[in-house]
Amino acid sequence: MNPRTKREQSVIKLKTAALKLIAAKGYSNTSLEEISNAAGFTKGATYYYFKSKKNLILEILNDIEKRSIDVTAQELASMDNPTKELLIQFIRLQAIWAAKNPDDTGVLIMMSLGSTNLDPEIHQKIADIYEKITRLLTEIISNGVRNGWFSSEVDIESTVTSLTAIHDGNMLLWYRSGRDPEVGRRLVKSLSDALIHPPIIR
Repeated sequence: MNPRTKREQSVIKLKTAALKLIAAKGYSNTSLEEISNAAGFTKGATYYYFKSKKNLILEILNDIEKRSIDVTAQELASMDNPTKELLIQFIRLQAIWAAKNPDDTGVLIMMSLGSTNLDPEIHQKIADIYEKITRLLTEIISNGVRNGWFSSEVDIESTVTSLTAIHDGNMLLWYRSGRDPEVGRRLVKSLSDALIHPPIIR
């Protein structure tokens, strides 16, 4: 095995172990030693690859960002659908991400709950992920208003805030259920059904 391949595999093992532990225990309650042991490495080896626990979580958050909102934004950009359908696709794509990467949602939930005690750079990274969600939903709702799919009286900012809150609430309910697939399906269906005839649509 060449050094580059070995490094890549080691980094993947460490990030996978960290993702699972932080999703279950939170960032502050997970030590670098625990992560190292779970991945089958020494603490020194983990330092060699990441230099610090902070760098490790920042890389994990970058991965989550790419897998979740970046993929969703790319998929929606390729669609030429009415706004209502784009919102339903947003829900569907986020549900697919969560189902494929359940520990991603656990990390975001745990770190959001303890965000006030986090390093400023980590706190900013989480804020950046949510800023992307806000921008994407704002674009969808704004286009809907311009094209007449939504009433011109819609408060775009408030609507986006509500959708984000529902998105996070659904993720929390699903995660709290033990990541039960049936609960996930019910949550996606109920929100999709609500978007078909919401008050904001004429």
